[in-house]
Amino acid sequence: MVKKVKRQRRRKREALVHQHLENVSRDLLEQHPDIVRQFIGRNAGIYALYRKDKLYYVGLATGLRGRLKAHVKNRHRESWDRFSIYLTIRDQHLREIEALLLRIANPPGAKQRGKLAQSKDMRRGIARAIREKQSNEASALFGRETTPVRNQKQSDGRDNDLLRLLPQGARRRGTLRGKTFRARVRQNGKIWFAGKFYESLSLAARAATKHPTNGWWFWRIERGRKNWVRLNKIRKAGTPIYLR
Repeated sequence: MVKKVKRQRRRKREALVHQHLENVSRDLLEQHPDIVRQFIGRNAGIYALYRKDKLYYVGLATGLRGRLKAHVKNRHRESWDRFSIYLTIRDQHLREIEALLLRIANPPGAKQRGKLAQSKDMRRGIARAIREKQSNEASALFGRETTPVRNQKQSDGRDNDLLRLLPQGARRRGTLRGKTFRARVRQNGKIWFAGKFYESLSLAARAATKHPTNGWWFWRIERGRKNWVRLNKIRKAGTPIYLR
């Protein structure tokens, strides 16, 4: 008898925005503050202020209703007549989202440009890669030796992906049956775990789990406050991460 395999339901991804109100009159705040307060509640969120359909200001607030009330009276009070709000469940990435919006939209009401505290400008890296590519192409055209393509492992055994993608000294952690293991990557590419150095993530993971384990899957890194991400996801994305 063939057993029917139950198909696992795909886990729903939690939405960033769970309610929104777009391009409504400022009069709504002034004439029906109790209704607005009831619907916004104590939610965090992003808001945008407009003047005659042109974006004037973008901001975030962990207490959105209080922030909107303040903008009716503060220095922005005469500069906007319509607004939009986007309520979020979590406020973990609100500051980064606000920074992105300010950098992209550059609204006239903003005094400062958004800061991406944990992001590194790729401009220098791309310029360096272009110079290296052009140098290799010139070497090939004129018969000189070209720079060899880097392998995943260097000749001294260090993992290029590990050193390129992940910040040195950043905390890593892995969990197994409710137990948490912590490790760090040193400048030489070795993993410091439980008072010993290991040559790779997988060897350190094996020491923790007591059986062969893919270290890129086992270990995680904190990318943002309390946001632990598996290293294999960082590796798949191929983009280095930078911490404060």
